[in-house]
Amino acid sequence: EKRFKFLMKLFLKKFLYKMSTLIITEKPSVARRIANSLGNPESIKRNGIYYYKVGNNFVVPSVGHVFALREKGTGVWRYPVFDIDWVPIYKTNKESKFARDYIENIEFLARKCDKFINACDYDIEGEVIGYNIIRFLCKTDPLKRNVQRMKFSTLTRDSILNAYNNLEYTNKGMADAGITRHTLDWFWGINLSRALTIAVRRAKGYTTLSTGRVQGPALRILVTREELIERFIPEKYWEIEMVSLKEKGEISSMHINGRFKKKESAEKIIKKCGKTATVKEIKRTESRINAPHPFDLTTLQTEAYSKLRINPADTQRIAQDLYTNAYISYPRTSSQQLPIDLNFKNILKKLSAMPEYKSESKLLLSKKTLKPNNGKKKDPAHPAIHPTGEIPKNVTGRNRAIYDLIVRRFMATFGDPAIMEKINVKLDNNDEIFVSDGTTLKKKKWMELYGKYAKVDEKYLPDLREGEKLRVKDINLLEKETQPPKRYTMASIIRELERRNLGTKATRSQIIDTLFKRGYLSGKSIEVTPLGKNVVNVLKKYCPDVLSEKLTREFEEDMKRIEEGKITSNRVIEKGKKVVTKICNEFKKNEAIIGMELATSLKTTIREKNKPLGECLKCNGNLVLRKSRYDRKFIGCDNYPECTFTISLPNGRLKISNKCKHCNYLTITVQGRRPWKICINPECPSKK
Repeated sequence: EKRFKFLMKLFLKKFLYKMSTLIITEKPSVARRIANSLGNPESIKRNGIYYYKVGNNFVVPSVGHVFALREKGTGVWRYPVFDIDWVPIYKTNKESKFARDYIENIEFLARKCDKFINACDYDIEGEVIGYNIIRFLCKTDPLKRNVQRMKFSTLTRDSILNAYNNLEYTNKGMADAGITRHTLDWFWGINLSRALTIAVRRAKGYTTLSTGRVQGPALRILVTREELIERFIPEKYWEIEMVSLKEKGEISSMHINGRFKKKESAEKIIKKCGKTATVKEIKRTESRINAPHPFDLTTLQTEAYSKLRINPADTQRIAQDLYTNAYISYPRTSSQQLPIDLNFKNILKKLSAMPEYKSESKLLLSKKTLKPNNGKKKDPAHPAIHPTGEIPKNVTGRNRAIYDLIVRRFMATFGDPAIMEKINVKLDNNDEIFVSDGTTLKKKKWMELYGKYAKVDEKYLPDLREGEKLRVKDINLLEKETQPPKRYTMASIIRELERRNLGTKATRSQIIDTLFKRGYLSGKSIEVTPLGKNVVNVLKKYCPDVLSEKLTREFEEDMKRIEEGKITSNRVIEKGKKVVTKICNEFKKNEAIIGMELATSLKTTIREKNKPLGECLKCNGNLVLRKSRYDRKFIGCDNYPECTFTISLPNGRLKISNKCKHCNYLTITVQGRRPWKICINPECPSKK
């Protein structure tokens, strides 16, 4: 009887029930776009979320990663721990409760389907998102033949249809590499962050500290630069400037010897100089400045920061938004190459419909051939970032600025080389040679296409002829000092991490953001706080492997080899366990002293970061805004733990305001529908 029922069920499923295909996307907006591209979809709302039915297909959205790694079991924090599994993200993060409805929708539809298509972004993260959804929610092995993969670099209708009509299978190497990366990052991040936090809390420094596989080396790079700046001793030097007159203009020239270490040597030359100078030599040279390479993610981030002052994390978020609306190609690419089979003319024809790009598009369309100035960097999954030609609707502000930058860069890559003329003039004053340089842009070419983003500093020199005599107006002795190395900016540190092969194109900006949130960094011109310096110094002393660039790069190379099928995921994970165990054992031996050193620097950082709200009512310290271990805000003394004076604050969003009219303490505004102010001083006359 059981066998009969089983066979009947199988028969009905195969021959009577019309089974369907489930297409899984990374975001709701992508689900809608794919559904509309495949036909006339039926929109169905379930759990407040839309999914779509197109013929025999269901298109359902996820919301990025809906699964995360978590330690098996709960209890007192300990380290190292390696017993982990994948669980729905709402079980690890309270702020991700909304993901439950998306998960339930996918499970509901999966029961109706016998084929599955992963239509998440075609990169390692997208592969992992789809891989986990298919194995955990669809209850299907992602490597089976009934699981397929859509691969696209833009979300235009043509690109989506092409991907749907040319389905591939799960990229096992990419999925394994992604799962390995998540696992290793969990091993490093959770275990070492726990170690730091437990140590500092036992020393009565109540905060959460973190480090990680890439965080540690990244912070060390910043600390090393900070130490170079602090140790830098400026040295004086002197330069000699000669100001000559030419009709109504002036020509500034510098002595050919450049810097003088001794002031006396420069003064001797000045005494030797007379009131006239002769034009001894004029050299004119032309140089070609080639068009820029197409954008990969890193160059887009650095250019956006340089030209628009938009930080890299925001640039990445904006670019992703433009991509999901089909205005640009996939942004998380490391390629600086636009393939020949991309229909450049078609994109330019579409761009020409926009008034701001009309003349530039027509200029390029008039060329016999369109060949971009491709760079060397490649990405097997995606081309360089480029516009699709779709006309943006309701795109304003910073999103419009990033879109404009991408369009202008795309057009500029097809431009002819610009021509720059350099003029080098040597002036003779009593056998002392002075040099003046001028630069003039003779032909803009690609710079016209790049518009306001192509900035060239020109320096004009008046017309001169060899043998001409000029009257000398002044000879100035300039006293200068050598300058320390420049601090990193958000853009330059991301470029440095890429150069050193630390992190990925998608994670570098997030890593730097985390370092800021932990109180390790501050300022646009990045400074390392005392806490950030001490974290590095303590780890360098007791657990140097946490900061090892070599070790981090080694694991990055291992993950590439996993993707290429040259090494197994298990082998790399076991190697990671051994390294983390060794680091944790070293840490435990010195936990007490590490905690004391970190707690001291934490206090210094709090003092520097927090604005004093007034004098402590119990000691000679200052009152500052603090956070408890449970993330509740309160006011405490910056002499803690010696002074334990505290003032409770109401719940809600708090903002430090102006001084109280009745005393010298600051007030705090509790923001909400009806904001109200309170003086922090419990002994304020207004409260009596």
